[in-house]
Amino acid sequence: MAKDYQVNWSAHPNIYNNYSERTFNFYFSEPEAGVNSETGLLLLIAGFGGNANSNVYKKMRRVFADQYNLVTVQCDYFGQEFMQGYQTLQFNLSQQDMKSVFTPDEIKMINQEGFNLPQFLNIASKYNIQVAADEKLNESKKNFNDMGIMQAIDNLTAVFYVIQILKDNNLKFNSKKIITYGHSHGAYLSYLCNAFAPSLFNLLIDNSSWLFPVYLKSDRHLYINIGNMLLDISFKYIASTIDYDAEILHLPTLYKKFNNQCEIQSFHGTTDNLISHIKKQRFCTSLANCTYHEISDEKLDGTIFQSTNHGLDSDFLALFDYVMKNMTFEQSDKLHVNPTHLKTQTHNYHFDYNSGIPLLHL
Repeated sequence: MAKDYQVNWSAHPNIYNNYSERTFNFYFSEPEAGVNSETGLLLLIAGFGGNANSNVYKKMRRVFADQYNLVTVQCDYFGQEFMQGYQTLQFNLSQQDMKSVFTPDEIKMINQEGFNLPQFLNIASKYNIQVAADEKLNESKKNFNDMGIMQAIDNLTAVFYVIQILKDNNLKFNSKKIITYGHSHGAYLSYLCNAFAPSLFNLLIDNSSWLFPVYLKSDRHLYINIGNMLLDISFKYIASTIDYDAEILHLPTLYKKFNNQCEIQSFHGTTDNLISHIKKQRFCTSLANCTYHEISDEKLDGTIFQSTNHGLDSDFLALFDYVMKNMTFEQSDKLHVNPTHLKTQTHNYHFDYNSGIPLLHL
């Protein structure tokens, strides 16, 4: 069985908070047989609702390490804790709202000690109603779901830390077999990572990436059925209120600023409600080395692809197997990542790798 490691080290300084210092956790697994010159690296990036401690990602790190001779890498990236399920709900229910649904006795029970949330959910679950709530996000510029630059840099940093660990232990690996694999927003961050370090990755596997973070322009809604009640939870992220640089976050614009060298395998459903499959196909076909896989009803196999919706209801392990069985990699133990310059109308971005980990100069 693969060997698992967890490390807490310095992360990239916070670009939104005067480059303040911070730390992060990163995780990696090495093959049971050890690392050799044919061993590659795989960066796994979870999207909304997923994280490095999810059972599926723990399994992926272990299985892929042994099955494909990979050192698998993941991290707790900037603001990821605000991308999960609900923790603290806020309701804005008037007395008239309450009276229109609940009995006087039920209202009395709900209003015990101000507002009794468990009691409310228990009583409301008996009614065929839809109730709106807001998630109370304790975000600040010290830590928030930026959906962009900081999150990508954290993922790159985790990869470079693992590379440094391998080098410090005199372990050779295949620098032509460095892969990133993401789902939804995780796939989007894979595209950012590839743009910020264009000579690093050899393969990018994209399951349902958007072309721009939708939740920078509208609230995220999480719908949960509790009994007969449908709970509609809104997440209002502060990233949408700051002065973000849309030019570097919009993939079709960003990918015109450099020459893509990475092989991209992009999978997208025809009924994806977050990004049109037509726009996604147009983006992929505009890139060098990008293969677009449109998942329509005819492509559903009940295993790898179970729907044509966002995320494809895919089996993450089976999708990776599907791609890898058709892949061949060159071999080299030489790795050199050049500094990257990206210019937009408002900023100059310089990604420096001379220290062995990324450092962004704005």
